[in-house]
Amino acid sequence: MQDRELYRQLLGLRDPWKVSEVTVDFAALKVDVWVEWPPEQKAPCPECGTLCSLYDHREERRWRHLDTMQFQTILHCRIPRVDCTDGSPI
Repeated sequence: MQDRELYRQLLGLRDPWKVSEVTVDFAALKVDVWVEWPPEQKAPCPECGTLCSLYDHREERRWRHLDTMQFQTILHCRIPRVDCTDGSPI
């Protein structure tokens, strides 16, 4: 099993979310995991739930997740923003 697929399953990500990269720093005991939403996929509006086109992504954010064994696990993601059909970008 590849590291990206392993972390996708461990994080419980569902399509179309995917793990695009995993890096391990053995000296710092740290794992960095990048999660992304494919730009060609529509995403649900967080207010009304309608599937909408993306107009961009927020700046990358980082979250500390539960450790992977003794390795600190950091998630990286640029949250997709949608152009809702009611005319207000979110």
